[in-house]
Amino acid sequence: MPKIPDYIRVVILMGILCIPPIAATQIGWFLWGKEAGINCGMVVGVISVTVAAYLMYQKGWRDSDDDY
Repeated sequence: MPKIPDYIRVVILMGILCIPPIAATQIGWFLWGKEAGINCGMVVGVISVTVAAYLMYQKGWRDSDDDY
């Protein structure tokens, strides 16, 4: 299976790190109030960082395809 190009990897990682925490914060804020919304966003943010770190370090997304 060919590796995903670097610019696509960056977009995927940015999406993983930005979209779920912001969405969880907004939904939690709307449904349960300010404090619970921020807590929901923080929990989802930790999960997002864990997933991004897994992709970067375990799946090798941190390494460039270029062999210097």
